Amino acid sequence: MRSRTPLLASLVTALALLTVPIPAAAQESAEGTYIVQLRPTLGKAPRTAAQDQMAQVGGELVGVYEHAFKGYTARLSASAAEQLKRNPNVLTVEPDAEVIGFPQTVPTGVRRIFGPANPNLDIDGTDDVRINVDVAVVDSGVDQTHPDLNVVARANCLTGLCVNNSGTDDNGHGTHVAGTVGALDNTIGPVGVAPGARIHGVKVLNAAGSGTLAGIAAGLNWVVARAATIEVINLSLGCNGCSSSAISNAITNAVNAGIVVVVAAGNSHVNTSSFFPANHPDVVTVSALTDNDGLPGGAGGSTLSCRSETDQDDTSAFYSNFGATVEITAPGTCIYSTWRGGGYSTISGTSMASPHVAGAAGILTSGTRKPTTRAGSLAVRSTLIATGNSNWTDDSGDGVKEPLLDVHDATRY
Repeated sequence: MRSRTPLLASLVTALALLTVPIPAAAQESAEGTYIVQLRPTLGKAPRTAAQDQMAQVGGELVGVYEHAFKGYTARLSASAAEQLKRNPNVLTVEPDAEVIGFPQTVPTGVRRIFGPANPNLDIDGTDDVRINVDVAVVDSGVDQTHPDLNVVARANCLTGLCVNNSGTDDNGHGTHVAGTVGALDNTIGPVGVAPGARIHGVKVLNAAGSGTLAGIAAGLNWVVARAATIEVINLSLGCNGCSSSAISNAITNAVNAGIVVVVAAGNSHVNTSSFFPANHPDVVTVSALTDNDGLPGGAGGSTLSCRSETDQDDTSAFYSNFGATVEITAPGTCIYSTWRGGGYSTISGTSMASPHVAGAAGILTSGTRKPTTRAGSLAVRSTLIATGNSNWTDDSGDGVKEPLLDVHDATRY
């Protein structure tokens, strides 16, 4: 069901960081951070246009973007922002806003989607098969030294400017997401849906699990600049009631470049229609299933191994957002995965459901199957939905039953 949820961070790669001298009076009047989207038809390079506009209105340039969309982030006074809105070369001027992560052996989730039943994945406790795919985890960062993860690149985009080879996961959320996507099939910890997938950790959330739209814009820009390498983006974050034209265009441009964008629906147990970017029409929005035993049939009872609440096995998770904007569901309750500091943890949320689908998208786009067009990306979304099963109980009350992720078919996955 295509429901919408509090938004995850948007992906935009920061092209460059430019600071220009500005008068002390202008610095004193700076009141906030804004994302400025330039018109796509603008003849000037985004960097040049941004510098010219800052010289005209006064302000402090933070980051410039040219891959996911043409634009920049700047510190501006309210009056300067209004002045920019009247500039014929400017498409939108949007105030920055806060976004949050949706937090909360063979893990039960991987078993429930029939990962071990697919011989192509060779889940057997031996690290002899790694899925040939690159997945960007746009989140709180990823523990790049974790022994159970294959982290090949990272960037810290918290400020609206991306710094390569930087960005420690000081929260744990991003490392947990990365493990569900692609933890190694070895003798320690869990195994991911796409074992050994190459992880690109893009830090847009801080130690408290929150970030800004500007950081997401920078992160998405970083990813889209690497569209020739990266097949899938996971966004287990977002905000309720917020929106951003710049980030929406960044997501569209990521999909146009062939990247599959997977987003968590949110954990407020409401309709996802107001959650951004879960309500974006091009993404794969994922709700959460409670699965207590890793098996179909609903016989796992209602006792949760990691929480004080109860929730019946094989039903909609009691916290999950729902609605017509949701495309697919996946296990999200009491999911065991990697954690910061080389550790492991069991937590819950649609943030934990989304990377199951991102891992499955990684399998579908691995090797020579990499999409390079919008049609190719959306075809992967269609396959994820078409290969799902209905062997679960949708008790959300929204009247639309989304399929449950199912990767058992070796002819497709």
